[in-house]
Amino acid sequence: MDALQFGAVIVAALCTIYFTGKTGVVMRKFQELATGKAGCAPVADVGFVTIHYFAGRGRAEAIRFLLEQAGVPYNQTDFTRETWPEAKRLGIERGLYTYGQVPAIVTSSGVSMVQQQAILHYIGRSTGMDCDCDNLHYCTVLALGVEDAKSKLSKLIYDPAFSVEMRDTYLQETAPLWLGYFEKIAPSITAQQNQFFVTDRLTWVDFLIFDLLDVNMEFGMLDVGRPPVVILDQFPKLQSYYNHIRALPKISAYMSSPGRAPYKIPYMPTTVNGSSKQM
Repeated sequence: MDALQFGAVIVAALCTIYFTGKTGVVMRKFQELATGKAGCAPVADVGFVTIHYFAGRGRAEAIRFLLEQAGVPYNQTDFTRETWPEAKRLGIERGLYTYGQVPAIVTSSGVSMVQQQAILHYIGRSTGMDCDCDNLHYCTVLALGVEDAKSKLSKLIYDPAFSVEMRDTYLQETAPLWLGYFEKIAPSITAQQNQFFVTDRLTWVDFLIFDLLDVNMEFGMLDVGRPPVVILDQFPKLQSYYNHIRALPKISAYMSSPGRAPYKIPYMPTTVNGSSKQM
């Protein structure tokens, strides 16, 4: 085959790829071969990560899940109520805490950034757990949906007037409503189709959703003088998905490790003689 014939074959192959709608698939394969990472826009390895956050799970927990699964080494600041004001002042002064909030990360590769979803997305790009380009819009929809759902619980537990009755209303009305939305779009694990929310592999969005489910499971099991509620019992697809992610060896090891912060809420109610009071 001479050069002219070879060129004609290449052109024909490219035309076939284009007109069969496989251009995106081929480009993804070339990108994966070139970078060794899946996802829309891979970036360099982050190296060692320092998480700036409080001594608890909170908005940093999904980040920890992703780092654990990816095998990225990290440490954390574990701010307390006493140490945070000075750390916040210095962080704002140095430009690390852009909005005066955490979580934030600093990496040995020279990246510093804030905002939970932005951090997760960047680490996903670095570790090959980003979404594919044609799924970016859906990943954004899922991530913002998680934000809305978690805000319902956050508003509740950070209310100084939080009571057992408020807990019951959340578990009976609010959580079933929002988890019901996710149940409709959850992967069907038993059907051996995509075992993750976006594609056939883990993406950073899975850790956001898993954290949402884990927080609701923990909240339902709190001892407040009421029978515990296993909230996912109502949602078979979410329950299967939760169990599937939890069983991943690295996630399982982290969740059972003594170094993981216990689940706790700032205003823990208790019941005395049928009425609620704050502890």
